[in-house]
Amino acid sequence: MTTVIEAAPSQPPDARSAPDPASREQGRDPEPSARRWQTALATPADAAALADLFAACSLETVRLRFFGRVRALPAEYLADVLAGRPDVHDAVVAYAYGASKAHLVGLASLATPPGGRTAELGVLVADAWQRQGAGRAMVDLLLTRARARGVRRVGAAVLPGRSALLAALGRRLPAEHLALSADGPSGVYRLD
Repeated sequence: MTTVIEAAPSQPPDARSAPDPASREQGRDPEPSARRWQTALATPADAAALADLFAACSLETVRLRFFGRVRALPAEYLADVLAGRPDVHDAVVAYAYGASKAHLVGLASLATPPGGRTAELGVLVADAWQRQGAGRAMVDLLLTRARARGVRRVGAAVLPGRSALLAALGRRLPAEHLALSADGPSGVYRLD
């Protein structure tokens, strides 16, 4: 299950900018205020940083991501995220450019159930970093990796009133199926 967090807290004072590769290739300096993120595969070494990321999320952020109130990252979910099996559960993290990977700002994953034809997208971004591009950077990496593995469909489900993720996916990928249930909207998008 997936959700996008839409709160817009202020930007932390220690945020850093990174050069925009397109700007660099065109021989011009990037805008100094541009937010850039480093993304990487989630690994077992990230376990403590993921616990810290979860602790940095409000109860509402956690409820919106996990569709309920949980006190810690669910153990089975965490084990899948850290297992390094992209065909089952591909997971990536984000951290501020120039910062240590020990200070994660987000986690995103594509989980493919056994025998499933659609990979399910999930995104979690700490409250202080929401709506600043970290989620998009992680989703971009996941979609690139999914295409390379031959994944053909990505699904996402959100709680009622939280359809920004579905709209963002719809701007980038053709929708194959959109639905609305009492649990909230969902969509399946084609990667091919």
